[in-house]
Amino acid sequence: METRQFRAKTMSEALRETRKELGADAMIISARTMDGPSGYVEVTAVGNGETKKKNTGFGARYGIGAKTETARESDDIARNFINEEQIQKSIEPLKREMMSLRKMIADLSQITSQAVLPGFNDLRTLILESSQEQEASRLLGPIYTELLELGLLPDIARDLVRTAEMKLGLKAADRKDWMNLARGMVRELITQRIKLSGPMVAGEGSRIFVFAGPSGVGKTTTLAKVASRMALSEGLDVVIITTDTYRVGSIEQSRRYAELIGVPLVVADRPETMATALRSYAHADVLLIDTPGRAFENEQVREMLKDVLAATGEPLETHLLISATYSTSQQEAVIRNFMPMKPSRLIMTKIDECVQLGSLVNIQQITELPFSYLTRGHRVPEDIEVAGAGRIAQLLFRTIME
Repeated sequence: METRQFRAKTMSEALRETRKELGADAMIISARTMDGPSGYVEVTAVGNGETKKKNTGFGARYGIGAKTETARESDDIARNFINEEQIQKSIEPLKREMMSLRKMIADLSQITSQAVLPGFNDLRTLILESSQEQEASRLLGPIYTELLELGLLPDIARDLVRTAEMKLGLKAADRKDWMNLARGMVRELITQRIKLSGPMVAGEGSRIFVFAGPSGVGKTTTLAKVASRMALSEGLDVVIITTDTYRVGSIEQSRRYAELIGVPLVVADRPETMATALRSYAHADVLLIDTPGRAFENEQVREMLKDVLAATGEPLETHLLISATYSTSQQEAVIRNFMPMKPSRLIMTKIDECVQLGSLVNIQQITELPFSYLTRGHRVPEDIEVAGAGRIAQLLFRTIME
């Protein structure tokens, strides 16, 4: 085997020289165009002497200019080498440009996260403020502003005011008259939207009522108020069950209330003790179950409580207690965390401590859970009332109606 290089001004000349020296069966192993002022083509090929002789005789018989099949394949191979090298040369600038573009995009992304997005947030705030100013300039703008000051969410306040505007017309009356009329209309609209469940009634679907909610909302005190009314005013056979063994003094507090009311107290913090309590008091009209506030932030406690309540083997009616002093976002968080307990009623506590009762309207529009009771203060059983729509509207508007 013989390896040789051939140089010529054109590829055709280089290939002809290759075939002439190495024969038509010579194998092209590389072909490239050399850079330089004169420029030339270099072909590297492999062949042997015997092939050359045979090809020489073949050419003499059929003509030197005739191309064999092998020669044509050699031409194709050479062209492929050239094309590949040219493609690589043309791709390199594209690769460099793509790397530059990627770096530019990364830099822009960083600039956006640091500067542009805060700008969008500022724009969003500006739009929101502009929207509120626009609403305040409407016919019933002062009432819209009053509703915001009472704690209602802007969307809810806007809907109430626009509905009142549409229903009233108010073209012929003077400003003072229609403002008072509009306030009355908005109050009536709120009253119509309040959903109520009524009080706890034994025998209507369940005799077991569960009091759930975070720590500090008044679960134990509210339970005592309901137990006192049921036992003393309605003459029902009531049993108090507490599952709260986490809070210091909770069992003692429940025991004092049970003794004052004259009803039994059972501590059931495990499924087996709950099942035993249900068997022991199968004759009772009402069982009121107090639950730990730690279930709000502790998933393990929630799972334990779920197992304990499941051990009752009876339908449960769960009342979720929420402090009226909480903001709307805090109230939503409470409902979200206690949803696994499937609450069907809301008890709003500490309404006497709240200065913005608009959250009562907000949370019900968001969750659609009805109110059962409203509580205020610590007196047992005085400081509790069955929730009423008119009462909630009265409490809401007392600051602007007085």
